[in-house]
Amino acid sequence: MPLPKQAPATLEKPLLAVEELSLWYGRSRALEQVSIGIPEHRITAFIGPSGCGKSTLLRCLNRLNDLVDGVRIEGRILFRGIDVRGPEVDVNQLRTRIGMVFQKSNPFPKSIYENVAYGPRIHGTRGKRDLDETVERSLRSAA
Repeated sequence: MPLPKQAPATLEKPLLAVEELSLWYGRSRALEQVSIGIPEHRITAFIGPSGCGKSTLLRCLNRLNDLVDGVRIEGRILFRGIDVRGPEVDVNQLRTRIGMVFQKSNPFPKSIYENVAYGPRIHGTRGKRDLDETVERSLRSAA
């Protein structure tokens, strides 16, 4: 039996769908019309030379590029069918569902305290005393 010329399309919707995504840093375009479906329970790798936009694309998935001045984004990123860039999306909740682990440290443009306290805060720790203790314990154990 001959093999089909193209793999059959899956009937499942992708967990993440990037649709015609373009991104600019000021006047410089970093991504141009990127579209990809990322299935659930599968490993997906982005491979390419330095500077081709891999990290920029990944940072779009959980809106880390929102923290960068001068960034403009067009297109859509759907997580379980919901546009992650929509005004109703709680960015902190989104980041608890779509986490990032980078090759190099990638702190938020905030104080050291705020970077360390970010994780406990989005997971429900609210009291200043509890946060202070967690931050101090974390920094001491890291030293």
